[in-house]
Amino acid sequence: MSTETFTAGPETAPSALSEDQASVARTIGLTGLTAVVLGTLILILNAANAKLGVEIGNNVGFAGIVIGMAMMFYHATRDTDQLIRRLYGYVGGIGLPLSGLILSLLPVIISWSKSAPADGSPKPIVSLFFPFGWACFLAGLFFLIPFCRNETEEKQRQYGLQAMGIIGALLALVGLGGGLIASGFALTYGSVMALLGLAFLVAYIGQLGGADLGGYRPALALGALGLVVFVVALIRSLVAADTPYFVPAGLMMMTIGVIYAIVAAFLVSDQTLMVLTRRELSAYFYSPVAYLVLLMTALVAGIAYIFFYYGLQRERPEPIVTNYLGDLFSVVTVTFIVPALTMRLVSEEKRTGTYEVLMCAPVGEVPVILSKLLGSFIFFMLTWSVWAMFLLALRADQEKMFEYRPLLSYYLAVAASGLNFLAMGVFFSCLTRSQMVAAVLTFAGMLFWLFIFFAAQLIPQGSVWKAVCTHLNYINLWWDALGGRLHLRDMVIQLSLAAFWCFLAVKVLEARRWS
Repeated sequence: MSTETFTAGPETAPSALSEDQASVARTIGLTGLTAVVLGTLILILNAANAKLGVEIGNNVGFAGIVIGMAMMFYHATRDTDQLIRRLYGYVGGIGLPLSGLILSLLPVIISWSKSAPADGSPKPIVSLFFPFGWACFLAGLFFLIPFCRNETEEKQRQYGLQAMGIIGALLALVGLGGGLIASGFALTYGSVMALLGLAFLVAYIGQLGGADLGGYRPALALGALGLVVFVVALIRSLVAADTPYFVPAGLMMMTIGVIYAIVAAFLVSDQTLMVLTRRELSAYFYSPVAYLVLLMTALVAGIAYIFFYYGLQRERPEPIVTNYLGDLFSVVTVTFIVPALTMRLVSEEKRTGTYEVLMCAPVGEVPVILSKLLGSFIFFMLTWSVWAMFLLALRADQEKMFEYRPLLSYYLAVAASGLNFLAMGVFFSCLTRSQMVAAVLTFAGMLFWLFIFFAAQLIPQGSVWKAVCTHLNYINLWWDALGGRLHLRDMVIQLSLAAFWCFLAVKVLEARRWS
């Protein structure tokens, strides 16, 4: 029998730990990729007039692509594996922008190379920027943001940042420059390209660390560009005598220039409210909530636009946008968007303990509430810009001109009522630590505002309650605004209710501080 004894080797603890694999997120991402492939295949087969045993419309293909993209965005934000995140980075920085460029320019080149019609009519120039090109650019941005945020190797991260900045600068310069030269371009492709460029550049500045770090000079350049565009558009509007440039092209370009300048000031300001608002707004894009809300909004808006577009085959009186924005789809969308945007604003900070840290800083309750309201309001209006982009696609079709001026009063009404809804959501979020409870309370509040609309239809004429319900319900306010009638009294009521909810939210936080 051997007398040798076992001797243990030197201890090497702790053992190396491997990162948890995001199995659920990968399953969702793979399912989304399958949906995108199948949706694209449906569109290709329908374009080729393939004879299938079952007729599947393009609407199914578009829905598959949008839902699949939403699943892939969720995967991109959750999975930090090096291979997967770089694959998404290459798709967002190269693949999708290149696809958007090809879809926008190749049909133009092909249609330009064809001979003119024999009857002497103008040669039709075709572009697929609407609806595919701009969507590819926007999807590329959604993939680039999580790549730059999750990438650990600085060299690869710099590649993603350079792609984000270059794409944003090119889109902004082409959109703004073309809009200042040609009024038709400003109302269609130019405005969308300028807004897409702004989104890329804001994301680029945010990934650099904001104005406090490397984003200060790019933010100043962004503001300077906006001021130059505003001045040039104003000068051309004043001196243009041959064509009326001011309305609507000049007004559009000056508005976009002001938006550029305001966004730049928002990025570089050290004022307490601005700093807190940047914090709240960036929190949306550091979570899947922003991407899912935007994509679901795009899906609903796309479905509404399809019904609206095919309804245009029949003769309809102006303003025809009433059949698009005044439909049930917009009401349902706002009913679900408001709880999704406000449920985490205060309740999540209470649950995680960051609220106590925030209150230890030299800030009061009023800036905290206003910053949360302003951050959610900016994102709320961003979701509504998706609806406007579909109308820009309709405007690009020269055979589908429509009256656009009711949109100005409509978006003012949406902004006023949106402030009321979001302030209500902030108040309910202050009452609890649970996001779900805050979401349920806010959803119940949205159903109450919807109930007021139906109550106004049932109450007999002459009753004082009918007048009260008529002035309180937001649906009538939206419909009147689409008809070109914006009642200042009803706008003041909505803004006063927003101030009331903010007052209650501040008092709840003050009571918590002294309890």
